[in-house]
Amino acid sequence: MSANKSEDLSFKILNKTRGYNGFFKVDEVHYQFSQYQGGWSPAITREVFSRGEAVVVLLFDSQKQRVILVEQCRAGALNNSLAQNESAWLLEPVAGMIDEGETALEACHRESNEEAGVKDAHFEFIYRYYPSPGACEEVLHLYAADIDSQYLPNFAGLACEAEDIKIVRLSFTEAKQRLLAGQFNVASTIIALQWLFFQKLA
Repeated sequence: MSANKSEDLSFKILNKTRGYNGFFKVDEVHYQFSQYQGGWSPAITREVFSRGEAVVVLLFDSQKQRVILVEQCRAGALNNSLAQNESAWLLEPVAGMIDEGETALEACHRESNEEAGVKDAHFEFIYRYYPSPGACEEVLHLYAADIDSQYLPNFAGLACEAEDIKIVRLSFTEAKQRLLAGQFNVASTIIALQWLFFQKLA
Protein backbone atom coordinates (compact mmCIF):
# COMPACT_ATOMS: atom_id res chain seq x y z
CA MET A 1 0.00 0.00 0.00
CA SER A 2 1.45 3.38 -0.96
CA ALA A 3 0.35 6.98 -1.11
CA ASN A 4 1.68 10.16 -2.68
CA LYS A 5 1.19 13.45 -0.86
CA SER A 6 3.15 15.51 -3.40
CA GLU A 7 5.53 15.00 -6.29
CA ASP A 8 8.41 14.53 -3.86
CA LEU A 9 6.93 12.93 -0.73
CA SER A 10 5.40 9.49 -0.50
CA PHE A 11 5.22 6.48 1.80
CA LYS A 12 4.65 2.73 1.60
CA ILE A 13 2.92 0.58 4.21
CA LEU A 14 4.71 -2.75 3.97
CA ASN A 15 2.62 -4.62 6.52
CA LYS A 16 0.04 -3.88 9.19
CA THR A 17 -1.18 -6.30 11.86
CA ARG A 18 -3.56 -5.90 14.79
CA GLY A 19 -1.63 -6.48 18.01
CA TYR A 20 -4.43 -5.69 20.47
CA ASN A 21 -8.16 -5.41 19.91
CA GLY A 22 -9.93 -4.20 23.03
CA PHE A 23 -11.67 -0.98 24.04
CA PHE A 24 -8.78 0.65 22.19
CA LYS A 25 -6.67 -0.97 19.49
CA VAL A 26 -2.95 -1.25 18.80
CA ASP A 27 -1.56 -1.97 15.33
CA GLU A 28 1.99 -2.92 14.42
CA VAL A 29 2.88 -1.01 11.27
CA HIS A 30 5.89 -1.59 9.00
CA TYR A 31 6.46 1.29 6.60
CA GLN A 32 8.91 3.35 4.57
CA PHE A 33 8.84 6.98 3.49
CA SER A 34 10.66 9.00 0.86
CA GLN A 35 13.42 11.19 2.28
CA TYR A 36 13.88 14.90 1.65
CA GLN A 37 17.37 14.37 0.25
CA GLY A 38 16.40 11.43 -1.95
CA GLY A 39 15.86 7.70 -1.64
CA TRP A 40 13.78 5.74 0.82
CA SER A 41 14.05 5.37 4.57
CA PRO A 42 14.85 1.94 5.98
CA ALA A 43 11.82 -0.16 6.91
CA ILE A 44 10.43 1.18 10.18
CA THR A 45 8.31 -0.70 12.71
CA ARG A 46 6.02 1.20 15.04
CA GLU A 47 3.13 0.33 17.34
CA VAL A 48 0.27 2.73 16.61
CA PHE A 49 -2.51 3.39 19.09
CA SER A 50 -5.82 3.37 17.22
CA ARG A 51 -9.02 4.92 18.58
CA GLY A 52 -10.73 6.55 15.63
CA GLU A 53 -11.96 10.14 15.53
CA ALA A 54 -13.47 12.25 18.29
CA VAL A 55 -15.06 15.63 18.90
CA VAL A 56 -14.01 18.22 21.44
CA VAL A 57 -16.56 20.92 22.31
CA LEU A 58 -15.68 24.13 24.16
CA LEU A 59 -18.84 25.41 25.80
CA PHE A 60 -18.94 29.07 26.76
CA ASP A 61 -21.57 31.63 27.76
CA SER A 62 -20.85 35.03 26.23
CA GLN A 63 -23.71 36.70 28.13
CA LYS A 64 -22.52 35.57 31.56
CA GLN A 65 -18.84 35.62 30.56
CA ARG A 66 -18.27 31.99 31.54
CA VAL A 67 -16.36 29.00 30.25
CA ILE A 68 -17.91 25.60 30.98
CA LEU A 69 -15.50 22.69 31.44
CA VAL A 70 -15.98 19.16 32.72
CA GLU A 71 -13.88 17.49 35.42
CA GLN A 72 -13.45 13.73 35.71
CA CYS A 73 -10.92 11.07 36.67
CA ARG A 74 -8.80 10.10 33.66
CA ALA A 75 -6.96 6.80 33.22
CA GLY A 76 -4.07 8.44 31.39
CA ALA A 77 -3.33 10.65 34.39
CA LEU A 78 -3.20 7.89 37.02
CA ASN A 79 0.54 7.12 36.85
CA ASN A 80 1.62 10.76 36.92
CA SER A 81 -0.78 11.38 39.75
CA LEU A 82 0.94 8.68 41.82
CA ALA A 83 4.49 9.65 40.82
CA GLN A 84 4.21 13.44 40.88
CA ASN A 85 1.41 14.08 43.36
CA GLU A 86 -0.80 15.55 40.63
CA SER A 87 -4.55 15.19 40.47
CA ALA A 88 -5.99 12.51 38.19
CA TRP A 89 -9.15 14.64 37.92
CA LEU A 90 -8.66 16.84 34.87
CA LEU A 91 -10.45 19.91 33.52
CA GLU A 92 -11.38 19.52 29.88
CA PRO A 93 -13.91 20.59 27.29
CA VAL A 94 -16.73 18.17 26.56
CA ALA A 95 -15.36 15.39 24.35
CA GLY A 96 -16.18 11.95 23.00
CA MET A 97 -15.71 9.47 20.19
CA ILE A 98 -17.61 9.80 16.92
CA ASP A 99 -19.68 6.63 16.73
CA GLU A 100 -19.89 4.54 13.58
CA GLY A 101 -22.41 6.08 11.19
CA GLU A 102 -22.44 9.36 13.13
CA THR A 103 -21.29 12.76 11.88
CA ALA A 104 -19.03 15.02 13.90
CA LEU A 105 -21.91 17.45 14.48
CA GLU A 106 -24.17 14.66 15.68
CA ALA A 107 -21.46 13.62 18.11
CA CYS A 108 -21.20 17.22 19.35
CA HIS A 109 -24.92 17.27 20.16
CA ARG A 110 -24.84 13.85 21.84
CA GLU A 111 -21.72 14.42 23.93
CA SER A 112 -22.74 17.93 25.00
CA ASN A 113 -26.03 16.52 26.24
CA GLU A 114 -24.47 13.50 27.97
CA GLU A 115 -21.56 15.30 29.60
CA ALA A 116 -22.99 18.75 30.31
CA GLY A 117 -26.77 18.61 29.96
CA VAL A 118 -26.83 20.88 26.90
CA LYS A 119 -30.07 20.24 25.04
CA ASP A 120 -29.59 22.46 22.01
CA ALA A 121 -26.71 24.52 20.64
CA HIS A 122 -25.12 25.86 17.47
CA PHE A 123 -21.67 24.36 17.04
CA GLU A 124 -18.90 26.35 15.39
CA PHE A 125 -16.09 24.35 13.78
CA ILE A 126 -12.59 25.46 14.81
CA TYR A 127 -9.86 22.94 13.94
CA ARG A 128 -9.25 19.34 12.96
CA TYR A 129 -5.94 18.11 14.37
CA TYR A 130 -3.78 15.18 15.50
CA PRO A 131 -3.20 15.32 19.28
CA SER A 132 -0.21 12.93 19.30
CA PRO A 133 0.74 11.78 15.77
CA GLY A 134 4.02 10.16 16.77
CA ALA A 135 2.19 7.16 18.22
CA CYS A 136 -1.57 7.68 17.86
CA GLU A 137 -3.73 7.94 14.73
CA GLU A 138 -6.60 9.67 16.55
CA VAL A 139 -8.01 12.83 14.92
CA LEU A 140 -9.85 15.43 16.98
CA HIS A 141 -12.53 17.77 15.62
CA LEU A 142 -12.64 20.89 17.79
CA TYR A 143 -15.89 22.84 17.99
CA ALA A 144 -17.28 25.58 20.21
CA ALA A 145 -20.80 26.54 21.25
CA ASP A 146 -22.05 29.73 22.85
CA ILE A 147 -24.79 28.56 25.23
CA ASP A 148 -27.01 29.74 28.07
CA SER A 149 -25.34 28.12 31.09
CA GLN A 150 -28.04 29.11 33.57
CA TYR A 151 -29.83 25.76 33.62
CA LEU A 152 -26.93 23.36 33.32
CA PRO A 153 -26.72 20.67 36.03
CA ASN A 154 -23.82 20.44 38.44
CA PHE A 155 -23.08 16.81 37.60
CA ALA A 156 -23.56 14.68 34.49
CA GLY A 157 -22.35 11.59 32.64
CA LEU A 158 -23.65 8.19 31.66
CA ALA A 159 -23.73 5.63 34.46
CA CYS A 160 -23.51 2.82 31.89
CA GLU A 161 -20.11 4.21 30.86
CA ALA A 162 -18.98 4.79 34.46
CA GLU A 163 -18.89 8.54 33.83
CA ASP A 164 -18.84 10.69 36.95
CA ILE A 165 -18.57 14.26 35.67
CA LYS A 166 -18.54 17.55 37.54
CA ILE A 167 -19.49 20.61 35.50
CA VAL A 168 -17.16 23.51 36.28
CA ARG A 169 -18.03 27.12 35.48
CA LEU A 170 -15.13 29.55 35.26
CA SER A 171 -15.41 33.26 34.59
CA PHE A 172 -13.64 34.45 31.46
CA THR A 173 -11.24 36.36 33.72
CA GLU A 174 -10.32 33.33 35.83
CA ALA A 175 -10.04 30.98 32.86
CA LYS A 176 -7.74 33.38 31.00
CA GLN A 177 -5.61 33.98 34.09
CA ARG A 178 -5.23 30.25 34.65
CA LEU A 179 -4.39 29.72 30.97
CA LEU A 180 -1.67 32.37 31.00
CA ALA A 181 -0.29 31.00 34.28
CA GLY A 182 0.08 27.52 32.76
CA GLN A 183 -2.37 25.92 35.19
CA PHE A 184 -4.22 23.77 32.64
CA ASN A 185 -2.55 20.48 31.70
CA VAL A 186 -4.79 19.00 28.97
CA ALA A 187 -3.93 19.88 25.36
CA SER A 188 -7.54 20.23 24.21
CA THR A 189 -8.28 22.64 27.08
CA ILE A 190 -5.27 24.80 26.25
CA ILE A 191 -5.95 24.82 22.48
CA ALA A 192 -9.65 25.59 22.91
CA LEU A 193 -9.09 28.42 25.40
CA GLN A 194 -6.36 29.96 23.28
CA TRP A 195 -8.81 30.03 20.39
CA LEU A 196 -11.52 31.60 22.59
CA PHE A 197 -9.42 34.35 24.13
CA PHE A 198 -6.97 35.14 21.33
CA GLN A 199 -9.13 34.60 18.24
CA LYS A 200 -12.84 34.55 19.04
CA LEU A 201 -12.87 37.31 21.64
CA ALA A 202 -9.78 39.21 20.51
